[in-house]
Amino acid sequence: MTEAACCLWTPEGTEALAYLHNRGLTDETIKAARLGWTPGVMIPTREGDRCYQARGVVIPWFDEDRLALVKIRQPEGRKPKYAEAFRDRPRVYPDPAVIEPGRPLIIVEGEFDALLLGQELRDVAAVVTLGSASSRPDLATRSEMLAAARWYVATDADEAGDRAADGWPTVAIRVRPPHGVKDWTELWQAGRNSIRYLWGRYLPMSKPWEELAAQRWGPAASGELSVSPGLLSGLPNG
Repeated sequence: MTEAACCLWTPEGTEALAYLHNRGLTDETIKAARLGWTPGVMIPTREGDRCYQARGVVIPWFDEDRLALVKIRQPEGRKPKYAEAFRDRPRVYPDPAVIEPGRPLIIVEGEFDALLLGQELRDVAAVVTLGSASSRPDLATRSEMLAAARWYVATDADEAGDRAADGWPTVAIRVRPPHGVKDWTELWQAGRNSIRYLWGRYLPMSKPWEELAAQRWGPAASGELSVSPGLLSGLPNG
């Protein structure tokens, strides 16, 4: 993991680092998450009958100091999109330790959205992902989650995300990415202040609501933040 993390900050990792920056992640967040880059590693198939080469952004999961999972986000066009290089009882990403008693908890769909919302909302909530929309926490993780002040299910704005949100307890509040974007990364790309503006409706912010409201990017409709179509034009794919 150390070698991959170092490689990200070399000329070889320039493209991968730019990809992460384009997803809204700061250098501080990238380093704290110990993200890395690998030019190629051989991974056995699930059947174990052959191996394939995976390359891309390395995403390690930790359970305190224990390495629990390693995923590789491959460049566009390569399959699988996420290759799994290592697994040993993963729980939640980035780490179960971010869940704190009395602190609001946001559950998102993927690792990059977890890092982005954790970065943007670090003063008001803990943010985790179980790795996919359909995953559910194990008993130990669920017990820790029950101590959180409130759950917010913030899976993607698509059929899979909506279906996953419906499977959570009714006490969990569904916060859907607004009309015009699929996920929280696309919302950040549409307007960097829009994440805190939207979440200011659900969580107490260090900035007053009046100041956040002045930063909104389009008229609100049906209780949701809407995003100006002009801001979405020319966005790269996440």
